[in-house]
Parts: sequence; structure tokens; C-alpha cells
Amino acid sequence: MSNIARKEVSIGSIISMLIDGFKTSLSKECRIFTIIPIIINIFVLSGACYFIYSAITEYVIPLTQSLPDWLSFLASLLSYLIAIVIIFGGLYVFSTVATIIASPFYGLLAERVEMLNTGVSVPDSSLTDILKDVPRIFKREIQKMMYYIPRLLVCIIVMLIPVINIVSPVLWLLLTSWMATIQYCDYAYDNHKTKFSYMKDDLKANRLSSFIFGLIVSLLISIPVVNLFVPASAVCAGTKYYLAMQKNKGEE
Repeated sequence: MSNIARKEVSIGSIISMLIDGFKTSLSKECRIFTIIPIIINIFVLSGACYFIYSAITEYVIPLTQSLPDWLSFLASLLSYLIAIVIIFGGLYVFSTVATIIASPFYGLLAERVEMLNTGVSVPDSSLTDILKDVPRIFKREIQKMMYYIPRLLVCIIVMLIPVINIVSPVLWLLLTSWMATIQYCDYAYDNHKTKFSYMKDDLKANRLSSFIFGLIVSLLISIPVVNLFVPASAVCAGTKYYLAMQKNKGEE
């Protein structure tokens, strides 16, 4: 039997998993693992907003005002560019911090969803085992970040090259969707201590479904307030997706 899930999960199943994932995240069995990350996100993102506002008011505005008169035409453009870098860079850094802090809870949530769907607990799932695994969980999050950064740099470079940059929106969409799928499906894989490369192989064998999963999650994350509930719902849906892929491998 292949180690890769070759029988693709249908798009209809993906949409159903995402809808059911939201319901599952609010169920009494999973609610606590949804609420704690939301509280973490609120605190961290509040800090991000304060940092961004302070950086713009303390550095960007004085910088543009200090330009000589003959460069005044660049003031608006420069202020917009620097502000965009600070906003997106700040949000990415703080979102990454929030995700890393919340990752043990998302791992517990994925475990609970798997148990509800299969009736079988994940091996080594006691509280003591989970606490021992926290360094490994954080290491996995850093591994995902290191996977993301080179691809992010490629997208930025393409965006800056005239003519070629016409494809940059498509590249951004593909990268964002792919990374969302990796982020929220990986908790179930990591609970089973499955290698990062094996997880990627499964998702690549379900390219279209994986893209649709990540695309929907990414769109929902962009909606204010709604985005507080999306990560936990996506973890629940990603765990169901994991189970579907393992089932397909078993049927080969």
C-alpha cells in the first residue's frame, strides 16, 4: 500500500467538512479548545494593532515629513509603501506568534475531533505526554514557517518584476491557499508524529481539494470578527480531511 493518498477527496466532501468543522468547534466536547485560542488571538492581535499604530505615528509620519522639499513628491508614495510593509509584516509576525502559542490547544482540538469521529484516542495523548510534546509542537510550527518564507520571497520578487508581475496575484492566491491547508491539516498529522514531508505528499495527491480547502479558509480569515472563529473550525475540518485521506489510502 502506498504511503500517499492517491484517491482524491471530492470537493463536495471538502465543503461539507468545512461546514461541519464549524459546528464541531462549537460543540460541548470541543468548545474549550476553541475559546482559549480565540482569547489568545484577541490579546495578540490587540498588541499587533497597537504596534502598527505606534510604528506608523512614531516613525513613518516623521520620516516622510523630514524629506527635503525637492523630494516631497515622494512623501505620499513612500509613506504608503512603508505603512503597507509595517501593516502586513506586523500582522504576519503577530499572527504567527498567536498560532505558535495556540498550537498545543489546536493539537488537542484535532485529537478530540479524531476521537469523536473514530472512537479511538491518539496514541500518547495523556496530559503528561502532551506537555512533553510542546517543544516538538513549537518546532513543527517553526518548520512550517521556514517552508513558507522562501516561497513568500519568490512571490515578492515576482511582484517587483515588470511584465512578469502580472502573474503575481495568482501566485499569492496559490501560496496563501496552500499554506492555509498545510497549517490546519498538519495538527492531525503531527499528533501521529507523521513527518512533514509525508503530510505534504498526501496534500499534493489531493491538489485540487487541498487548494479549495485553503482558498475557502483564507477568504474566511480575511473577514473581521469571523476570522476569530475560523482557525478552530479549520482545524476540525482539517482533521476530518486527514481522516478521509487515510481512509482512501486504506482502500487502495
